[in-house]
Amino acid sequence: MGSTSHTIEQAYYFDSSPEKMFKYFTSRKKLVKWFLSDAEITPKAGSKYKFTWSPGSSQTGVVEKVVPDKSLVMTWPNVVKGKEYRTKVTFTFAKKGKGTVVSIKHVGFEDGDDWRWLYGAVQAGWAYFMTNLKSVVANGEDLRSKHDDP
Repeated sequence: MGSTSHTIEQAYYFDSSPEKMFKYFTSRKKLVKWFLSDAEITPKAGSKYKFTWSPGSSQTGVVEKVVPDKSLVMTWPNVVKGKEYRTKVTFTFAKKGKGTVVSIKHVGFEDGDDWRWLYGAVQAGWAYFMTNLKSVVANGEDLRSKHDDP
């Protein structure tokens, strides 16, 4: 990654335990309820994962670090105009009151038009999917529509 790097930071509160929230990020069964159409993931450092959103839209990265029920660090490859851009995302799960604050720190966005576009797309994407996760956790309702383009 280059000399100038930009960071996305977001945090969301859930009325659920850190243990349950961690599973929403590491279990195929939970991931497909709010985020993906399919997932292959083992929450173990050094393991590869594959996330699929729809036919032709998938990514393969590496789980870099796992502290069960506390944090998850993953490489995050993105393709813009046929070129791959690699970033990294850290999810942390912190108990707060009777619930959990899930924090996202997504790093590695550099300067340039494609990077700027990617930064905005990823920032909006996390907001979209985390809002959906809030609905799934609170009400069991998946708000995604086939007409959305997150």
